[in-house]
Amino acid sequence: MNRKLIIYLDNCCNSRLFDGDTSPKVKAQADAIRRIIRNRQRGKYFIVGSFVVETEIGQIPDGEKRLIAEQYYMASIDGAVGFSAHIIARATKLELMGLKMMDARHLAAAEAAGAAFLLTTDEKFLRKCQNRNITAVKVIDPIDFERR
Repeated sequence: MNRKLIIYLDNCCNSRLFDGDTSPKVKAQADAIRRIIRNRQRGKYFIVGSFVVETEIGQIPDGEKRLIAEQYYMASIDGAVGFSAHIIARATKLELMGLKMMDARHLAAAEAAGAAFLLTTDEKFLRKCQNRNITAVKVIDPIDFERR
């Protein structure tokens, strides 16, 4: 059986698509995310979201932008991990290892989904996970994900 690679995109990836071409790196990241989503539509990946992403999207103050972000997110995923006490407990442990609360929740949700990769454009989150053996999920920039 040919199993699809499970990937998790945090809200930084979702937001990156709406950041515009403010720098070559931002444009390259947005282009990489779009290609990854296209490859998901072609059946190469299984993209999973979570209640964490949905919570962050729900906090966008501009109603029109929030609606666009919600619609794009829902069209870009194959499934989502719901809220659970297990995820919150794991996130709490990850926070004790130095991750910010929302980053820890994203990582715990990715673990619960069985994701091999968590894609993020958050440099601080990437640095905190780099060279640490805190999870089996590889936290990686979308550009680096494509290069692997």
